[in-house]
Amino acid sequence: MTSVTCAALLTTAAVAQEEAPARTLFTNVNIYDGVTPKLVMDAHVLVEGNLIAEVSTDPIDAAGATVIDGGGRTLTPGLSDMHVHLQLVTAAPSLEFMRAQEVHLRMVPIAEDMLMRGFTTVRDACGNTHGLRETINDGTLIGPRIISSGACIGGWSSHADFMADTSVKGQTNVEAIGFSSIADGPDEIREAIRREMRQGASFIKLMIGGGIASTYDPLDVTTMSLEEIEAAVDETERWGTYATAHINTDASVGLALDAGMRTFEHLLLTSPEMMARVKEEVEIYSIQTAVVDGLGSNPVFVTPAAVAKAQFVEANASKAFEAAKALDIPMSFGVDSYGSLEAFRFNSQAITVRKNLFSNDVILEMMFQNNRKLMEMSGARLPYRDGPLAIIEPGAYADILLVDGDPTEDVAVFSDWENNIDLVMKDGVIYRAELAE
Repeated sequence: MTSVTCAALLTTAAVAQEEAPARTLFTNVNIYDGVTPKLVMDAHVLVEGNLIAEVSTDPIDAAGATVIDGGGRTLTPGLSDMHVHLQLVTAAPSLEFMRAQEVHLRMVPIAEDMLMRGFTTVRDACGNTHGLRETINDGTLIGPRIISSGACIGGWSSHADFMADTSVKGQTNVEAIGFSSIADGPDEIREAIRREMRQGASFIKLMIGGGIASTYDPLDVTTMSLEEIEAAVDETERWGTYATAHINTDASVGLALDAGMRTFEHLLLTSPEMMARVKEEVEIYSIQTAVVDGLGSNPVFVTPAAVAKAQFVEANASKAFEAAKALDIPMSFGVDSYGSLEAFRFNSQAITVRKNLFSNDVILEMMFQNNRKLMEMSGARLPYRDGPLAIIEPGAYADILLVDGDPTEDVAVFSDWENNIDLVMKDGVIYRAELAE
């Protein structure tokens, strides 16, 4: 066997395009497999190509493999964030006035930084990331795997409407760059869904309830009808996937459940009574807890209406979190930060922030098991189907971190990525390695 020490920071597209070693053997590691909240001590992991071939506490005979001595570090699956908006590189209202080329170029360093911090997969829940996904997948750019909804879909005056008050439907920049799709009525919604599926969407994002960053939709308003939601549920099911929704209030959630929806985003203003119904009818949902504290003063909200709505949510969202926790509703890990590179980086810190509400074991379950379930809800529309994601087991994708610390004792080790995440592998390729001699 050939033994190497990885000490270089691998960050260029040229390096990423080099052929991955046929076999990479990790030795002297303790494994958190993404399932059991207890480490497997003194173990070994063999990677062949882009998949994990073997996991064992016995030595693995891997002639010719590149050997990486983990030095007693913890080997974990790559991190994932189930609610990002990579195209939202500025405050939402400003997107209407930014050139398409500038928007797309600004996404590139954000995607690369996401991977370097250990996020090997993201679920993009509104925005045109189809091209970014493909250029990352073919090795042209560096970044995480992207499971994309494409443009979020909603009507005029919904949370998909970030336009000026003089804008003309179908003639706006936000629609032209593919961030959101304005669709009114069941037929337009079906057309919008088919357009996104044609480009490779893995799921669909609907804007059913009022939002903070948008101007024309008070938080209490439900901006889709039952017939429109039913059309979206039917259309996505026929594509073998699902529709999720930006949604918050009891009225909106009840209507969406009546229409057959089985997953949601946010639920920040949902009552404990409606949460009980969510518990019975929803498979899993993406909750954003870490962004609520300080929401009212967040600089991404640039209009007086948005600031007022943010302040209201900050003051009233805690009861929804407490209800979800008390009912033990399956929740994923997703953050919903956006607007700048610094803002996107908050998803690392958000891991630690969740400790304010949930136990360490529950946070691990959200980050790995529940995130994996949410990814797999896309079925055949999931672009990564060679093996499971977010788990360390034979046959899984080789998306691997080496971490200085034990996340089964404290998930906060992931937050300090500069000091604690010493190696990032995605798809069997090492993109960042800082292992001392």
